[in-house]
Amino acid sequence: MLKQEIDTPALLIDIDLMEKNLETMASFFRGEKGTYFRPHYKTPKSPFLAAKQIESGAIGISCQKLGEAETLITAGITDVLITNEIVGDYKIKKLISLRKHAPGLMVCVDNIIPAKALSEEALKRGVKMPVLVDVNVGQNRCGVEPGKPAVDFAKEVSKLKGLELKGFQCYHGTLQVWDQRHGLEAKQQEMERSNGLIVETRESMEAAGLNTAIVSGAGTGTYKGQYHVMSEVQAGSYILMDWKYHITAPEFERALTVLTTVISTPARDRFVVDAGDKTASTDSGMPILKDVEGYEYGTAGDEHGILTPKEPSRELKIGEKLELYPSHCDTTINLYDRYYGIRDGEVEVVWPIAARGKSQ
Repeated sequence: MLKQEIDTPALLIDIDLMEKNLETMASFFRGEKGTYFRPHYKTPKSPFLAAKQIESGAIGISCQKLGEAETLITAGITDVLITNEIVGDYKIKKLISLRKHAPGLMVCVDNIIPAKALSEEALKRGVKMPVLVDVNVGQNRCGVEPGKPAVDFAKEVSKLKGLELKGFQCYHGTLQVWDQRHGLEAKQQEMERSNGLIVETRESMEAAGLNTAIVSGAGTGTYKGQYHVMSEVQAGSYILMDWKYHITAPEFERALTVLTTVISTPARDRFVVDAGDKTASTDSGMPILKDVEGYEYGTAGDEHGILTPKEPSRELKIGEKLELYPSHCDTTINLYDRYYGIRDGEVEVVWPIAARGKSQ
């Protein structure tokens, strides 16, 4: 099937560009001994792409939700870090059930109450649950405070017989595109501050005799400036990218696009396409048109988008198929059931997005 024969809206991956991104990240870590990469699954949401990341050198996969982890483990990928807190009887029981099938499964903790519940359930099932202490190094979301509070909490966790302390997580998500909000100099300053907290926490934990074999964090926007204080990096968006993240990390190509059709041309200043709010997320900005210059995209409801000519390079035609670069790959991917992998203008493969909608 030719790319232009795909029904729209549809989510496309340029396979050549994706493979280039895989090699760019893998080659960086091949040259940096002592630090590994554990790509984040919250971006691609497909075990097929996760397997490609492992083939390129990743030591395992990280993910955000229990449902995401389940799709990985079902596909035979068992070295998985859940970079989030798991709370509540149902989720804890499900997590420990998955642990019995996945020897590499790990989870983060930042509160002693769910940590104790995890330990008790693990003991009931005859397993040990590997955990990382979640440490707040600037994200101000989950996580205990760095330094002494992290050490004190880690000591309590290490006493729980059903848990195995493996180290700590130190992800600073807002730092990834800090340069776009505050400038490069401010980003460098914040990164140095965050790195200092990571080093302080690691040294304090080691002085207390606590395990710090795993120090996990960083992302596509900070891996170059943080890998040296980590044992593993959680970069995720690099494999596919969006136009917004590409500004911060231009070494990675924009391999992901939304294929859309011009379905109405009611006026010379209004070209309507079939990609609206349900097909392209706008939480990080509007999509931008690929290959055709001089048009501005705006949403026009759930099912429609409008391309407004500013200084157009050419006029669009009814029935024409176009590609849009999304502004946020993670949230756009979550709207689709499958990827169409494109090479040389043809569909080479269709990959299911198994973790689409796995928000639990």
